[in-house]
Amino acid sequence: MKKWLVVFTVFCAFQVIGQPGVAPTETVNGKKYYIHIVQAGNTLWGIKTLYNVSVESILEANPETQKGLLEGQRLLIPLTLVSIVHEVQRKETLFAISRKYGVTVASIIAINPEIEAGIRTGQKITIPGVELQNGMTPAVESPTVKQAPPAVSEDSKLPQVKVSFSDTIIQHVVLPHETLYSISKRFMVPLEELQRLNNMRTTKIKPGESIKIPVKKEKIEPIKIREIKKVEKQEKRKVDSTLLYPKKSNYRIALFLPFFLDKAEGSSVSVSDMASEFYMGAKLALDSLDKLGLKAEVFVYDSRNDSSSIQKILSKPEMKDMDVVFGPLFPDNLSIVANWCKANKIKMVCPASANPGILKGNPYVFNAIPSDATLLKGLAEFTLKNNASDQIILIKSTNEKDLAMHESFRTTFLTAPSSAVRPKLIDATLDNYSSFLKKNGKIVIVFPTNDKILANKFMNSLNTASQKLNEDAINVYGTKEWQNFDALKQHEKNKFNFHYSSPNDLNYAYPNTKKLHLKYRSEYNSDMTKMAVQGFDVVFAFCSDFLLRKKSPEMVMNTFNLQQKGADNGFENVEYFILKQENFEIINVQRK
Repeated sequence: MKKWLVVFTVFCAFQVIGQPGVAPTETVNGKKYYIHIVQAGNTLWGIKTLYNVSVESILEANPETQKGLLEGQRLLIPLTLVSIVHEVQRKETLFAISRKYGVTVASIIAINPEIEAGIRTGQKITIPGVELQNGMTPAVESPTVKQAPPAVSEDSKLPQVKVSFSDTIIQHVVLPHETLYSISKRFMVPLEELQRLNNMRTTKIKPGESIKIPVKKEKIEPIKIREIKKVEKQEKRKVDSTLLYPKKSNYRIALFLPFFLDKAEGSSVSVSDMASEFYMGAKLALDSLDKLGLKAEVFVYDSRNDSSSIQKILSKPEMKDMDVVFGPLFPDNLSIVANWCKANKIKMVCPASANPGILKGNPYVFNAIPSDATLLKGLAEFTLKNNASDQIILIKSTNEKDLAMHESFRTTFLTAPSSAVRPKLIDATLDNYSSFLKKNGKIVIVFPTNDKILANKFMNSLNTASQKLNEDAINVYGTKEWQNFDALKQHEKNKFNFHYSSPNDLNYAYPNTKKLHLKYRSEYNSDMTKMAVQGFDVVFAFCSDFLLRKKSPEMVMNTFNLQQKGADNGFENVEYFILKQENFEIINVQRK
């Protein structure tokens, strides 16, 4: 680069698919909410039913949902609070009771004035404002507990949205792999309702059988149909010019990296090293881009990992003239930068893993790393293509955070185009999968989980179950996180032909990797790390595409194929690599 402006600023220190009782809670403007992360197949009706709240209350708390739901989106679900009756136990204090139910002592006394002088064992008192859980009985005649709505200004009030529902009955033909339970989950209809509607005494169903399913249709205001005017000549589609850069003689690039130069709270040597390695790779990319004709000023900021540091950087006068922002590396404060970039019409690249919900309603955000759900979609496509004649078992995790990956694999496997006869998919659990294992032929066991305890439990049980089988015929398909689980023994992953879908493929034997490694050693006199390669690939590819308007050549460990995740949303890289552990090495099974 002809001109480098490196600005290091110093500041101070350094998220689940839910259901009631499992989903985390959060208090916003004095009101308590469940936090629900939208997964594939979710609808407003389904979420309303899951949490037993009105659709209107969900829309009120999340006005952006009027445009639809996006996988990975974070929703606020209002909690239903009730009054319950509590019987005082021996040696129990009023303070202990208040802590048990998460309410204040003052609120209990206000509704039970007789206890102001004290409480006694066996006394029954009313507890107001309690989150209703299993085993609790609401007080029959207790006053209704209401929460004050969050204060909003006149300017922020939204028009009222009327929501209506109508029932539709569809006929569903049972597939070979389906059970009544799986159908109830798929269509989000209670098992009992399916039995009642179809006059079933048991839950047994047979492939080919036709059953009735009630489906709720959602309607949010009537849609006006515009008349299409007939034209003699075909109209050219207009491209949104806000997403195109006018050609400039000099561009501005910002890098947000957590150097933690002041060693403040939250800093660590590993995090600082990671930021430095990314920067070193990015600098090599920028040097290469300079030779290709890109002239740019580069601003490097110590973003650390706190919102105040990010806000101070964004308030700097030079920021509004940026052409592209890379980072931050941590997911915690990505939304702050994303909202700012949208307001200022500046492209933002997330170089590390990011929640896909950040793409909702923001066409200026680009996720360089595929989401876990996208990676499992890729694994399903690979399995469908390469294991059509094998026994395929899909294990459902008990960890709620894994369900989006499970559904992504299952849905893709059952619906993606297939040139051959679609193989049967056996739905199983960690407790019963071994009962499906056959003694002859190849077996593929897919377990989409990022929970190291569950992964370890599975591998231990498979070791036992496989003793009576041909171990060489067993293939385990997991996730990329399994490579970080120390408890998983390498010889076990080797024995069971461990496969996983990865966002990148770093192999120092590849020609492009060797070339960059030599350059890196020459420049920095040290060995190139994975984070350094990520810095090179991301900065080179996106600057080449955005600023030089040239598609980058084959990168070192990434392939970039950006797809917009719906109208007015951002873009996600949807490329993946299927890697396998073989002879204690990781190989790319798709590479020729």
